[in-house]
Amino acid sequence: MLTNNKNILRSIISSSIGNVLEWYEYALYAYFSTVISTLFFPANDRFISIILTFSTFAVGLAARPFGGIIFGYIGDKYSRKKMLTITILLMSIPTLCIGFLPTYEQIGIAAPISLIILRIIQGVALGGEFGASCVYLYESVPQNKRGFLGSFALTGVGTGLVLSACTILIVESWVTKETLYAYAWRIPFFVSVIGSLLGFYMRRNLLESPDFLIMQQKQNIIRNPLAELFRNHKVSLLSLFAIFLTTQISFFVVFIFGKTMMIDFLNYDSRTAGKFNLLTMVSYTLATIGFGYLSDKINKRYIILLGTMGIFVSAIPFIYSLESGASSLIFIMSLLLGTFIGMTEGTLNPIVAETFPTNIRATSVAFCWNFTAIAFGGVAPILSMWLIQNAGGVNAVAYYLMCACIITMGSTLYTLIKFKPSRDTRFETPSAITVNTLSS
Repeated sequence: MLTNNKNILRSIISSSIGNVLEWYEYALYAYFSTVISTLFFPANDRFISIILTFSTFAVGLAARPFGGIIFGYIGDKYSRKKMLTITILLMSIPTLCIGFLPTYEQIGIAAPISLIILRIIQGVALGGEFGASCVYLYESVPQNKRGFLGSFALTGVGTGLVLSACTILIVESWVTKETLYAYAWRIPFFVSVIGSLLGFYMRRNLLESPDFLIMQQKQNIIRNPLAELFRNHKVSLLSLFAIFLTTQISFFVVFIFGKTMMIDFLNYDSRTAGKFNLLTMVSYTLATIGFGYLSDKINKRYIILLGTMGIFVSAIPFIYSLESGASSLIFIMSLLLGTFIGMTEGTLNPIVAETFPTNIRATSVAFCWNFTAIAFGGVAPILSMWLIQNAGGVNAVAYYLMCACIITMGSTLYTLIKFKPSRDTRFETPSAITVNTLSS
């Protein structure tokens, strides 16, 4: 670990800034879905237009596992620092291009095809970036603070979502709807380029991860980290997938699809929907920090279990509050649901990272995040829209969340009962933790 406070701070900022930017850029697409669906996927049926927009979003997510495998391999084989430097550059290029992209009216079918290609490139970059930053941050901070300081990787996600929502609110407040559709929707995409250049400069001056340097010195580098993951860590993967089920679905339904659901299915205006969505993101971001700190004190899986129970209990009241239109009730439920999601995600980075040894950690962490993002999260907005249309309206979304929670709660309880470590493994190196010892 890095012992110099200045180096630790630099590691936190440099790791987090990439997550801030990537989720700022990624969320812009989701928050502007009503605009993008009109400009790039015009259709007589509004529902079909939105479905096509979120399908393109899912295509970008589908590219994430490939990015995770490629950059995870680079991180495990060559350098954590090199992995971080490449991903932040690759991430910014398609975002800038989306800002310049002509619409369907201007170039016809080439517009949506180009958008899909750019989303795929963006997805590959995101697949490498998030896992890379999580691993580097985990390995660069003191072991007894890895829960708290490691949570800043997820805090970067929340910060990116908040900044994206704030930027859109400002743009929508300053321009008319006609101006927004004409060109103003492009402005937030251009803004991100400044942050990308700053992040690239900061990462060029990073020190290599201490854990990786030790692994190099011991010549413990594995030729095929992905094969090693599937060969000897299947139990760990299944356990983590059950946790990710709820975190990914709730994240994508509430933060990515939530604003679209309010506008297109509950008849909220864009500004009102954006404000409540922003409130949920703020509570989520603060919760990741608070419960990340607590995870250094108590078993991380207890926090995840309580957070999942909270999502289960609040799912129906949250949807009811949106249907009622009562601002005070929406305010309360948005705060609660954002906090519960933050509970489940704030402890995930150290749990995933500590599960795997250093020589396959970058590949393993990237695979867990990215595979579950597409398998559970990427399909969540599309499935939610199908449920709304065919299974009883927006209430079906609440039942969808609750079903995911039941699976996660059952798996987490089983893990807590079945796998009890014989010693406190929180402050040991991950290589000392066996596959069957699913520690706190």
